[in-house]
Amino acid sequence: MFTQNILFSDGVPCYADETVEDLQRSGLRLLQKKQGFRFGTDSVLLAAYAASFYAASPHRSLRAADLGAGCGAVTLLLGARLPGARILGIESDCASIDVLRRNIALNRLGQRVTALQTDIRTLAGPAWPLPDVPRHLCDLVVANPPYRLPGHGVAPAAASRRHAREEGRLPLEDVFRAAANLLKPGGRLVLVHQAQRLPDVLRMLPDSRFEAKTLRPVQSLSHKAPAIFLLSAVYRGRPGGFRLEKPLLIQSQPGVLDPETLNWYGNEDPLPAQALDLGLIRYPGFAPDCGGDAHGDKDMARQGTL
Repeated sequence: MFTQNILFSDGVPCYADETVEDLQRSGLRLLQKKQGFRFGTDSVLLAAYAASFYAASPHRSLRAADLGAGCGAVTLLLGARLPGARILGIESDCASIDVLRRNIALNRLGQRVTALQTDIRTLAGPAWPLPDVPRHLCDLVVANPPYRLPGHGVAPAAASRRHAREEGRLPLEDVFRAAANLLKPGGRLVLVHQAQRLPDVLRMLPDSRFEAKTLRPVQSLSHKAPAIFLLSAVYRGRPGGFRLEKPLLIQSQPGVLDPETLNWYGNEDPLPAQALDLGLIRYPGFAPDCGGDAHGDKDMARQGTL
């Protein structure tokens, strides 16, 4: 239905301004920029929480979308946890979408994970911009939206970090409208956000016809107040049935992951050093300008469908 993936005949490029990380789940590896927004705990928790709603049937055939996928940490982790799902990673930044496509190829997920470069704000409006992706296609949408309102807190110096963390270019209302346009009636939105923004989230959800269903606060330590929360909401869901869940504890003591959080991270052995580079071609320079063809026609082939 929708084709946007790339095959690399000679190996997946990895440039001097990038690192390769072991996600410690299903052998997944993640290329990401040394500078700019890098994935962290929020991404791991979001993927695990979203997948938990399908724990009884992880191989169920689902259509899912990751709004603001970045380099693809949540997209890949969700794919590992839901092997029956077809996932659309949606990202507007051209450098990030290039890394996302290479991560899909590196992890051989091109048959069921697709990268799409588009501005999320265009998905929030009445005119649907994607002729190859039907409106209301998805069963699940996940989002790790920018946390801060413009001018609140210390703005990161790098533009990519600022855009990932500040709402200026992507208002929270547009995230909810885009999710509503992607989801089937009864489909689920799962997001992670800062605790101080909970009133905003609960106020805005009904405007896009979402009914909040579960809320799980997240604490770094037992004596700390929750800093973030995980929330699920159902598009056109029936009122009622809301459940406030017990807080998720990240560390049982400083430096020691709580057993539940450790399970969310995964208990697999780290990949050996040689396995991290398997299938990669290391280049000494920076990634080519994403405004052009970064990889050359000889390395490209269309595959995969959403």
